Amino acid sequence: MSEWELLRRIAAEVPRAGDDCAVIPFRGTNLLLTIDVLHRSADFPRGTDHYTMGWRAVAVTLSDVAAMGGRPLGVALALSAPDLEEPFEGILRGAEDCARAAGTELVGGDLDVSAELFLISSGLGEAERPVLRSGARPGDRLYLTGPLGRTYLALRLFSQGRHAEANELFRFSPRITEGRALVGVATAMIDLSDSLAHSLHLLSRASGIGLVVEAERVPLTEGLGPGELEEVFYFGEDYELLFTAPEGALPPGPWIEIGEVVEEAGVWCRGRGRLRRVPDRGWEHGGGRSVAGESDAFPDERRDR
Repeated sequence: MSEWELLRRIAAEVPRAGDDCAVIPFRGTNLLLTIDVLHRSADFPRGTDHYTMGWRAVAVTLSDVAAMGGRPLGVALALSAPDLEEPFEGILRGAEDCARAAGTELVGGDLDVSAELFLISSGLGEAERPVLRSGARPGDRLYLTGPLGRTYLALRLFSQGRHAEANELFRFSPRITEGRALVGVATAMIDLSDSLAHSLHLLSRASGIGLVVEAERVPLTEGLGPGELEEVFYFGEDYELLFTAPEGALPPGPWIEIGEVVEEAGVWCRGRGRLRRVPDRGWEHGGGRSVAGESDAFPDERRDR
């Protein structure tokens, strides 16, 4: 059974599951609770330094809080490794610096010994009006908070031995400020951990609507070319926010409009005047990234390469 199938089973049996964080009503507000597991063989390529590991472990957790429009209250981080002393100092500094940059703090954690390095990060946030995945309505516009392909490019740089540049790209900033600015405006929101394609499908299913993306509007990280759009579309681990909002309703911000919400359920991409369905593909832990292959989302661009 795939990771996504397991997640659907969990969502069916655990009422609070299904968004980026669990929402727990508490004394007139809502607590946001989330947890992430990263480990060396799947999440940290050769050349990833310990500071970056600590930063990224905290950042992926705070990205979940950002996707709900939440204010982070604290992060706990557990480290398990064959040798705790060797990675400890760098991971601690990276985790503390990321939390501080996001306006919160590292509040504790745990240590253990294991055959492989693991980092387990749990975050707590607060939101009076959390933004869910289920509020998009036909007529809304579809937006991103920034360009895509950051992790895609970082992995290329790691493979080329350009470790300093790759580590810098790996240390992304969770979009806390942007998420909070969208409270009361965004109708649905999600962070892009499992690919743009899969996240579009998650929003579509949660809201019971369709989404149309304009291929030429999807921005790519500097250093990537238009011919890499298809690969980035299905790659994942961008950690920008994908959200919907009524046209003309957004406050000033770094918003990039990439499409629209339509009534018919499903996900489509329009490129050079042609509309094609987007397969539900992306990053799946355990099985690795699902390669786009002969996708029908970008037929014209593929023929031109």
